[in-house]
Amino acid sequence: MAERIEVILLAILITCMVSITVKEVRPVYAESKITAVIVPYDTITSPGIVVWPQAKVITKKFQILERPVSGERLEFFEDDRYLGLALTGGDGIGAIRYTPLSKGIHKIKVRLLSASAYTSQEEEMLIGVWDSSKKLLLVSVDALRERSKEIRFPFIGRLKKDAERHPLEHSMDILSDISQRFNIVYLYHGDSSHLSEIKSWLNKNKFPVSPLLIWNDSTGLINKLITERRSNIKGVVVTSGEETAIFQKDQIRTLLLVEKKEESEYKRRLKEMTIVIDWREIKKNIE
Repeated sequence: MAERIEVILLAILITCMVSITVKEVRPVYAESKITAVIVPYDTITSPGIVVWPQAKVITKKFQILERPVSGERLEFFEDDRYLGLALTGGDGIGAIRYTPLSKGIHKIKVRLLSASAYTSQEEEMLIGVWDSSKKLLLVSVDALRERSKEIRFPFIGRLKKDAERHPLEHSMDILSDISQRFNIVYLYHGDSSHLSEIKSWLNKNKFPVSPLLIWNDSTGLINKLITERRSNIKGVVVTSGEETAIFQKDQIRTLLLVEKKEESEYKRRLKEMTIVIDWREIKKNIE
């Protein structure tokens, strides 16, 4: 009888030790996950045409250096429908095959597999599924915002205060009106890890919901759009002379938005360029 009691007590002790060990290990594993960022790439296609939605997984070092993460599995969903699983390559990008059947803006969620060693917020990509019945208007996000405010610090220089930028006067109302006649495509030239913040800014300020193409060091996405849709592009609105080159070489109507005080200088230097100073002028030129 005594031996039986000893066996029971030993079993209870072992069970308690295992339980404590499990409880201690799980939080450590969760806390040890590395923070990553999913960068979803919006795109454009037509009904019934295959497209490859893709997203990139990156980590940031010192908030400056961007490193792609390879070998991670990404899950893609549309509403509650599972679309597929993608493995990121050496460039951190994973893609799936997708064939949209209906016109409109298709919203696809992207997230890391729960078993990943990384943790990241779920992100959303937009796919503009449009035929050629409506032309495209390409608009730089910077053409919708006031210029970034700058703060001077001794020995450091200027730091841009980007979060407090407000929409340019008339930009939201006029672009919403224009979107009734043209399909809008936003262009973003900046840090790709800030993409979700840019989309939140557009939504918060009630701009039309449309795909946003990332335009950084590579112009591949822009060139692809021009190649596939050149005859369908009504025009493009940008904010710097350097950004106009890629569109002008393909003879795409380009509007350069500048401040009033810079107008005469730009008109003198860029005589063949359409210079505008506000969204009312943009509306006149687009119509």
